[in-house]
Amino acid sequence: MEEYLQYMKTLRSHMNDAEDQAAKISAEEQMQMTNIRTLEIDIDSAKSEIAQVVEDTEKMNKSKVEICSKIFENQKKLASLDSDTSRLTQTMELIRQEKVGLSAKLSERRAYYSKVAEDMRAKFQKQQSSLQLIEIFGRNGSELRRLAWN
Repeated sequence: MEEYLQYMKTLRSHMNDAEDQAAKISAEEQMQMTNIRTLEIDIDSAKSEIAQVVEDTEKMNKSKVEICSKIFENQKKLASLDSDTSRLTQTMELIRQEKVGLSAKLSERRAYYSKVAEDMRAKFQKQQSSLQLIEIFGRNGSELRRLAWN
């Protein structure tokens, strides 16, 4: 019987050891399951962040294309405005030269017409003086009339 009791004690001891080992394994398994769930959540979160980064990158690339397009359009407009400015500068220079030429012609004409007016004034005064002499000397002064009109 002693053997039986010894055997039962040993069996109980083995059973306790097995239960302890099973509890440890169960606890470790539970910790590993918790770690697995945490890692799965972290993986899902990382996937979500990656998807967000990809979406943000696509938006940034789209914005970059739009900005580059606007820059290109503005550069074209600037080149066009530079060309227009150059043409307008040339046109203004031609207008300035035309103005100088016309001013010179106007000055020449003014001088010419001033001389013509002066000559006509002188002739008019001469004729007026002659007419006054004719009136003074009477109507018979045919010689004076001839002198007045020459």
